[in-house]
Amino acid sequence: MKQEKKLIFGILILSVFVFIVAASSLYVQTEISNGNVCGCAVPIPIFIPFLASIGLFIGTLLYYLFFPKHENKLDKKMILDFFEKEEKEIVSKLIENKGSCLQSKLTRETNLSKVQVFRILENLVKRNIVSKESYGKTNTVKLNDWIIKLFDL
Repeated sequence: MKQEKKLIFGILILSVFVFIVAASSLYVQTEISNGNVCGCAVPIPIFIPFLASIGLFIGTLLYYLFFPKHENKLDKKMILDFFEKEEKEIVSKLIENKGSCLQSKLTRETNLSKVQVFRILENLVKRNIVSKESYGKTNTVKLNDWIIKLFDL
């Protein structure tokens, strides 16, 4: 629906521009046929730059309406595909928890053993994806800043 409104608005703008050019051409033709080449109300030599300026403005406006900005959005699921299955599961849980979670909670929520979670986290720490901080008898696992920025958390 939004694209249809843009199309209708673009056609309307283009139609108004064509009308202005046609009316201006009729005015110039009438002035010349009456023998008034100078066009006392509006000088005829000013019409050409005026219409060119309006045409440039309308062309720019239509380009802005019909060609959206290119945004460099990353597909988060595609980024997660670079991880192993278990790593992907842990990173997904960290993303769900806004980048930080207890290691014991990761063990419960991923249905992986404590040893598996520990080894996966050690591998992720070595690759600078997560960091671990001691928190009582467990650890707090946090995604590193560059990963947080990548996922817009």
